[in-house]
Amino acid sequence: LVHFFEPPPLGGVAEQGLQVAIETVFLLELVTRAMAMPWRDFLLDVYNLCDFASVLPVALRVQRGLSLFGDDGLCDVGCSALVGVVPVLRLMRLLRRFQNFQLLLKAYSLAFEALPVILFIWALLCLAAAAALYVVEPRDNVPTWIAAMWLSVGSMTTLGFGDAFPVTQAGQAVIMLLVITGILYTAIPVGIIGGAFSAVWHDRDRILLTQRTRKRLKQAGYTARDIPFLFQIFDEDCDGLLDLEEFKRMVEFMKVGFHGHRVVELFELFDEDGGGSIDDKEFVKALFPQSYYEIYGPGGGEEAGEGVRMDHSFAQADVSAEKVAQS
Repeated sequence: LVHFFEPPPLGGVAEQGLQVAIETVFLLELVTRAMAMPWRDFLLDVYNLCDFASVLPVALRVQRGLSLFGDDGLCDVGCSALVGVVPVLRLMRLLRRFQNFQLLLKAYSLAFEALPVILFIWALLCLAAAAALYVVEPRDNVPTWIAAMWLSVGSMTTLGFGDAFPVTQAGQAVIMLLVITGILYTAIPVGIIGGAFSAVWHDRDRILLTQRTRKRLKQAGYTARDIPFLFQIFDEDCDGLLDLEEFKRMVEFMKVGFHGHRVVELFELFDEDGGGSIDDKEFVKALFPQSYYEIYGPGGGEEAGEGVRMDHSFAQADVSAEKVAQS
């Protein structure tokens, strides 16, 4: 922001020193998060990659000797990167704070299933129009095929920058047909994306709560295969189901950060039939759909009740669960 003022309130080494201090704080936060998370989960988290990218400029600043401009006093490539790219990287750090951003990604993932064919046909129309324009327009107006493609794309998107336009009647006919076709055809992907976002927004509470729960479980070190054993431990009446009180004790023992009404919301999320109880299959299918058939499918070998021997960690969990239940 200091570059928006003239003259800037800070400049030279003072400004670069402040930037280094800020990026050092970002680096310490990133290192702390890396030490608290499993390495695989840390590296696969897109937000952590954004944080890592935001601390890379500190090396460039130190390499340049805390000088923003080059040796000749001009803004070289490094200066352009520090001034133009760094603010974008820092804003990307805030993405993890916007939970609704996950809804946008979910909507695009749903719409992307239909978009490839639509985009292919859209590109085919642009190429066909560009070929027609390149044939009917004189070379002094459309000198290259790239220029024809530029005119075609600008017309189909109804932007019309005005730097290129057809001068022949045949070219004008192609453009008129292309504009009408573009308006009608562009409404299809826009409608698909809008419909997908509307569906996701309607189901936003369930999506956000599911994602938050899955993230908390991974941070606590639990996997999908641990869930059947945990349900066995906290199923006090041995009916294969957990009621609300048993579910509360399990969530408290797992230390995933949910308390009070959040636990009730989580329980109601899995209790789709409203029966007042849930089983481990409902829990795993909602949170880990990809692992559901690996655990409960033929040959899964991990389904509760098969008598699979618990390891030492689950034996310790049984003792701790009894203490929680007594308290």
